[in-house]
Amino acid sequence: MSVLSSNQQVSLFDGLLADMLAVSERPPRRRPSNAARALDEIEALARHDYRSTLRRHFDRCEVQGIVADGRRRVWPNLNRTAVKLGPPSEFIRRWSGQGVMFRLANLSSTTGQALLGFYMSNNPISRRPLICVNTAHHEAAVGAAFSHEMGHHLTAQMFDARSEPAHFLFYTGFGEHLDDPVELAADILVSVGVYPRATAGLLLGERRAGRGGGRMLDDSLAEVLRYFDQCFGLVFDAKLATNRKLQYLAGLVHYTQLRKALLAEYDI
Repeated sequence: MSVLSSNQQVSLFDGLLADMLAVSERPPRRRPSNAARALDEIEALARHDYRSTLRRHFDRCEVQGIVADGRRRVWPNLNRTAVKLGPPSEFIRRWSGQGVMFRLANLSSTTGQALLGFYMSNNPISRRPLICVNTAHHEAAVGAAFSHEMGHHLTAQMFDARSEPAHFLFYTGFGEHLDDPVELAADILVSVGVYPRATAGLLLGERRAGRGGGRMLDDSLAEVLRYFDQCFGLVFDAKLATNRKLQYLAGLVHYTQLRKALLAEYDI
Protein backbone atom coordinates (compact mmCIF):
# COMPACT_ATOMS: atom_id res chain seq x y z
CA MET A 1 0.00 0.00 0.00
CA SER A 2 1.31 3.41 -0.84
CA VAL A 3 1.91 5.59 2.18
CA LEU A 4 1.63 9.36 2.07
CA SER A 5 4.91 10.78 3.24
CA SER A 6 3.88 14.01 4.91
CA ASN A 7 1.08 15.62 6.89
CA GLN A 8 0.64 18.06 4.03
CA GLN A 9 -0.02 15.23 1.59
CA VAL A 10 -2.57 13.69 3.96
CA SER A 11 -4.32 17.03 4.28
CA LEU A 12 -4.36 17.57 0.51
CA PHE A 13 -5.73 14.10 -0.09
CA ASP A 14 -8.43 14.44 2.54
CA GLY A 15 -9.49 17.68 0.90
CA LEU A 16 -9.65 15.94 -2.46
CA LEU A 17 -11.74 13.15 -0.96
CA ALA A 18 -14.07 15.69 0.62
CA ASP A 19 -14.57 17.35 -2.75
CA MET A 20 -15.46 14.01 -4.30
CA LEU A 21 -17.91 13.19 -1.54
CA ALA A 22 -19.53 16.57 -2.09
CA VAL A 23 -20.24 15.44 -5.66
CA SER A 24 -21.98 12.33 -4.35
CA GLU A 25 -24.14 14.46 -2.03
CA ARG A 26 -25.75 16.29 -4.94
CA PRO A 27 -28.81 14.70 -6.51
CA PRO A 28 -27.53 13.70 -9.95
CA ARG A 29 -29.39 11.20 -12.11
CA ARG A 30 -27.19 8.39 -10.92
CA ARG A 31 -28.38 8.55 -7.30
CA PRO A 32 -32.02 7.72 -6.62
CA SER A 33 -33.38 9.87 -3.82
CA ASN A 34 -35.44 7.11 -2.23
CA ALA A 35 -36.03 3.39 -2.08
CA ALA A 36 -38.78 3.46 -4.67
CA ARG A 37 -36.48 4.91 -7.31
CA ALA A 38 -33.79 2.39 -6.39
CA LEU A 39 -36.27 -0.43 -6.85
CA ASP A 40 -37.30 1.00 -10.22
CA GLU A 41 -33.68 0.98 -11.30
CA ILE A 42 -33.18 -2.61 -10.18
CA GLU A 43 -36.28 -3.64 -12.10
CA ALA A 44 -35.04 -1.83 -15.21
CA LEU A 45 -31.67 -3.61 -14.97
CA ALA A 46 -33.42 -6.96 -14.64
CA ARG A 47 -35.40 -6.30 -17.84
CA HIS A 48 -32.64 -4.73 -19.91
CA ASP A 49 -31.29 -6.52 -23.00
CA TYR A 50 -27.63 -6.69 -22.06
CA ARG A 51 -26.72 -8.62 -25.19
CA SER A 52 -27.52 -5.72 -27.50
CA THR A 53 -25.66 -3.35 -25.18
CA LEU A 54 -22.62 -5.60 -25.19
CA ARG A 55 -22.63 -5.84 -29.01
CA ARG A 56 -22.89 -2.06 -29.30
CA HIS A 57 -19.71 -1.46 -27.34
CA PHE A 58 -17.45 -4.48 -27.80
CA ASP A 59 -16.92 -7.35 -30.20
CA ARG A 60 -15.85 -10.79 -29.06
CA CYS A 61 -12.13 -10.20 -29.68
CA GLU A 62 -12.18 -7.03 -27.61
CA VAL A 63 -13.85 -8.79 -24.70
CA GLN A 64 -11.39 -11.66 -24.95
CA GLY A 65 -8.58 -9.13 -24.86
CA ILE A 66 -9.95 -7.46 -21.74
CA VAL A 67 -10.23 -10.81 -19.96
CA ALA A 68 -6.82 -11.98 -21.15
CA ASP A 69 -5.16 -8.79 -19.91
CA GLY A 70 -6.88 -9.15 -16.56
CA ARG A 71 -5.63 -12.72 -16.31
CA ARG A 72 -2.10 -11.79 -17.32
CA ARG A 73 -1.69 -8.81 -15.03
CA VAL A 74 -3.89 -9.34 -11.96
CA TRP A 75 -6.05 -12.48 -11.78
CA PRO A 76 -4.18 -15.58 -13.07
CA ASN A 77 -7.31 -17.74 -12.78
CA LEU A 78 -9.82 -15.21 -14.09
CA ASN A 79 -12.82 -16.95 -15.66
CA ARG A 80 -11.55 -20.27 -14.29
CA THR A 81 -12.28 -19.80 -10.60
CA ALA A 82 -14.13 -17.10 -8.67
CA VAL A 83 -12.04 -14.21 -7.41
CA LYS A 84 -10.91 -14.54 -3.81
CA LEU A 85 -12.14 -12.16 -1.17
CA GLY A 86 -10.23 -11.06 1.89
CA PRO A 87 -9.43 -7.99 3.96
CA PRO A 88 -8.55 -4.82 2.04
CA SER A 89 -4.92 -5.25 3.01
CA GLU A 90 -4.86 -8.53 1.09
CA PHE A 91 -6.05 -6.88 -2.13
CA ILE A 92 -3.38 -4.24 -1.73
CA ARG A 93 -0.69 -6.84 -1.04
CA ARG A 94 -1.64 -8.83 -4.14
CA TRP A 95 -1.65 -5.73 -6.33
CA SER A 96 1.36 -3.91 -4.90
CA GLY A 97 3.23 -4.30 -8.17
CA GLN A 98 0.61 -2.62 -10.33
CA GLY A 99 1.92 0.92 -9.82
CA VAL A 100 -1.27 2.06 -8.10
CA MET A 101 -1.66 4.19 -5.00
CA PHE A 102 -4.38 2.86 -2.67
CA ARG A 103 -6.53 4.71 -0.19
CA LEU A 104 -9.07 3.12 2.16
CA ALA A 105 -11.94 5.08 3.65
CA ASN A 106 -14.61 3.92 6.10
CA LEU A 107 -17.59 6.04 5.05
CA SER A 108 -20.41 4.64 7.13
CA SER A 109 -22.76 7.63 7.03
CA THR A 110 -25.90 7.43 4.90
CA THR A 111 -24.31 9.68 2.30
CA GLY A 112 -20.93 7.99 2.46
CA GLN A 113 -22.39 4.52 1.95
CA ALA A 114 -23.60 5.52 -1.50
CA LEU A 115 -19.99 5.57 -2.69
CA LEU A 116 -18.29 2.19 -3.14
CA GLY A 117 -15.05 3.53 -4.56
CA PHE A 118 -13.38 5.53 -7.30
CA TYR A 119 -10.42 5.46 -9.66
CA MET A 120 -8.21 8.34 -10.79
CA SER A 121 -5.67 7.67 -13.51
CA ASN A 122 -3.53 10.68 -12.56
CA ASN A 123 -4.30 12.05 -9.13
CA PRO A 124 -2.96 15.53 -8.31
CA ILE A 125 -1.05 14.43 -5.21
CA SER A 126 1.29 11.69 -6.40
CA ARG A 127 0.67 11.82 -10.17
CA ARG A 128 0.11 8.08 -9.93
CA PRO A 129 -3.10 6.14 -10.52
CA LEU A 130 -5.25 6.05 -7.40
CA ILE A 131 -7.82 3.53 -6.20
CA CYS A 132 -9.99 4.46 -3.24
CA VAL A 133 -12.44 1.93 -1.73
CA ASN A 134 -15.07 2.44 0.94
CA THR A 135 -14.48 -0.31 3.51
CA ALA A 136 -17.76 0.34 5.37
CA HIS A 137 -19.49 -2.19 3.12
CA HIS A 138 -19.85 -5.97 3.21
CA GLU A 139 -16.72 -7.86 2.20
CA ALA A 140 -18.35 -8.90 -1.08
CA ALA A 141 -19.14 -5.29 -2.02
CA VAL A 142 -15.62 -4.21 -1.04
CA GLY A 143 -14.18 -6.96 -3.22
CA ALA A 144 -16.37 -5.92 -6.16
CA ALA A 145 -15.28 -2.30 -5.71
CA PHE A 146 -11.59 -3.26 -5.67
CA SER A 147 -12.09 -5.36 -8.80
CA HIS A 148 -14.06 -2.68 -10.62
CA GLU A 149 -11.50 0.03 -9.89
CA MET A 150 -8.63 -2.25 -10.84
CA GLY A 151 -10.57 -2.92 -14.02
CA HIS A 152 -10.41 0.80 -14.76
CA HIS A 153 -6.67 0.71 -14.24
CA LEU A 154 -6.20 -2.26 -16.58
CA THR A 155 -8.33 -0.77 -19.35
CA ALA A 156 -7.08 2.82 -18.99
CA GLN A 157 -4.76 2.52 -21.98
CA MET A 158 -7.56 1.17 -24.16
CA PHE A 159 -9.59 4.32 -23.53
CA ASP A 160 -6.69 6.76 -23.08
CA ALA A 161 -8.06 7.43 -19.59
CA ARG A 162 -5.18 9.70 -18.62
CA SER A 163 -7.26 12.70 -19.62
CA GLU A 164 -10.50 11.48 -18.06
CA PRO A 165 -11.93 12.61 -14.71
CA ALA A 166 -12.26 10.28 -11.74
CA HIS A 167 -14.60 7.33 -12.18
CA PHE A 168 -17.00 6.91 -9.27
CA LEU A 169 -18.66 3.61 -8.39
CA PHE A 170 -21.98 4.23 -6.64
CA TYR A 171 -24.30 1.52 -5.36
CA THR A 172 -26.86 2.61 -7.91
CA GLY A 173 -26.43 4.13 -11.34
CA PHE A 174 -25.42 0.90 -13.02
CA GLY A 175 -27.87 1.78 -15.77
CA GLU A 176 -25.54 4.60 -16.78
CA HIS A 177 -22.74 2.07 -17.19
CA LEU A 178 -24.71 0.54 -20.06
CA ASP A 179 -24.04 3.66 -22.14
CA ASP A 180 -20.42 4.05 -21.08
CA PRO A 181 -17.86 1.58 -22.53
CA VAL A 182 -15.25 2.69 -19.98
CA GLU A 183 -17.46 1.61 -17.10
CA LEU A 184 -18.73 -1.46 -18.92
CA ALA A 185 -15.18 -2.72 -19.55
CA ALA A 186 -14.45 -2.58 -15.82
CA ASP A 187 -17.78 -4.30 -15.13
CA ILE A 188 -16.86 -7.12 -17.52
CA LEU A 189 -13.86 -7.98 -15.35
CA VAL A 190 -16.01 -7.97 -12.22
CA SER A 191 -18.70 -10.17 -13.74
CA VAL A 192 -16.21 -12.72 -15.04
CA GLY A 193 -14.49 -12.70 -11.65
CA VAL A 194 -17.78 -13.34 -9.87
CA TYR A 195 -18.97 -16.02 -12.31
CA PRO A 196 -16.18 -18.10 -13.87
CA ARG A 197 -17.10 -19.84 -17.11
CA ALA A 198 -18.22 -23.17 -15.63
CA THR A 199 -20.33 -21.51 -12.93
CA ALA A 200 -21.91 -19.13 -15.43
CA GLY A 201 -22.88 -22.07 -17.62
CA LEU A 202 -24.59 -23.85 -14.74
CA LEU A 203 -26.43 -20.85 -13.31
CA LEU A 204 -27.01 -18.62 -16.32
CA GLY A 205 -26.72 -20.78 -19.42
CA GLU A 206 -29.38 -20.94 -22.11
CA ARG A 207 -31.02 -23.96 -20.53
CA ARG A 208 -31.70 -21.95 -17.39
CA ALA A 209 -32.11 -18.38 -18.58
CA GLY A 210 -33.07 -18.35 -22.26
CA ARG A 211 -31.44 -16.52 -25.14
CA GLY A 212 -33.14 -13.14 -25.31
CA GLY A 213 -33.60 -10.16 -23.04
CA GLY A 214 -36.23 -10.10 -20.31
CA ARG A 215 -35.87 -10.85 -16.64
CA MET A 216 -32.77 -12.91 -16.10
CA LEU A 217 -33.40 -13.93 -12.49
CA ASP A 218 -36.88 -15.43 -12.79
CA ASP A 219 -35.62 -18.99 -13.28
CA SER A 220 -32.41 -18.93 -11.29
CA LEU A 221 -32.79 -16.41 -8.48
CA ALA A 222 -32.68 -18.97 -5.67
CA GLU A 223 -29.51 -20.57 -7.03
CA VAL A 224 -27.85 -17.22 -7.66
CA LEU A 225 -28.55 -16.09 -4.09
CA ARG A 226 -27.33 -19.42 -2.75
CA TYR A 227 -24.16 -19.04 -4.80
CA PHE A 228 -23.49 -15.56 -3.38
CA ASP A 229 -24.02 -16.94 0.12
CA GLN A 230 -21.71 -19.91 -0.32
CA CYS A 231 -18.99 -18.22 -2.38
CA PHE A 232 -18.95 -14.67 -1.01
CA GLY A 233 -20.82 -14.82 2.30
CA LEU A 234 -23.47 -12.33 1.12
CA VAL A 235 -26.92 -13.24 2.43
CA PHE A 236 -30.05 -11.24 1.64
CA ASP A 237 -31.83 -11.99 4.91
CA ALA A 238 -33.36 -10.03 7.78
CA LYS A 239 -29.92 -9.34 9.22
CA LEU A 240 -29.06 -7.20 6.22
CA ALA A 241 -30.50 -3.69 6.48
CA THR A 242 -33.01 -2.72 3.82
CA ASN A 243 -30.83 0.02 2.37
CA ARG A 244 -27.94 -2.41 2.04
CA LYS A 245 -30.18 -4.94 0.32
CA LEU A 246 -31.05 -2.32 -2.29
CA GLN A 247 -27.41 -1.38 -2.68
CA TYR A 248 -26.16 -4.88 -3.18
CA LEU A 249 -29.10 -6.15 -5.19
CA ALA A 250 -28.50 -3.48 -7.83
CA GLY A 251 -24.93 -4.71 -8.25
CA LEU A 252 -25.95 -8.37 -8.18
CA VAL A 253 -28.52 -7.85 -10.93
CA HIS A 254 -26.18 -5.77 -13.07
CA TYR A 255 -23.19 -8.10 -12.90
CA THR A 256 -25.36 -11.19 -13.33
CA GLN A 257 -27.11 -9.75 -16.37
CA LEU A 258 -23.78 -8.79 -17.90
CA ARG A 259 -22.31 -12.24 -17.23
CA LYS A 260 -25.31 -13.88 -18.83
CA ALA A 261 -24.84 -11.70 -21.92
CA LEU A 262 -21.12 -12.50 -22.17
CA LEU A 263 -21.94 -16.18 -22.10
CA ALA A 264 -24.88 -16.09 -24.53
CA GLU A 265 -23.45 -13.58 -27.02
CA TYR A 266 -19.75 -14.45 -27.11
CA ASP A 267 -19.53 -17.80 -25.30
CA ILE A 268 -17.11 -16.30 -22.78
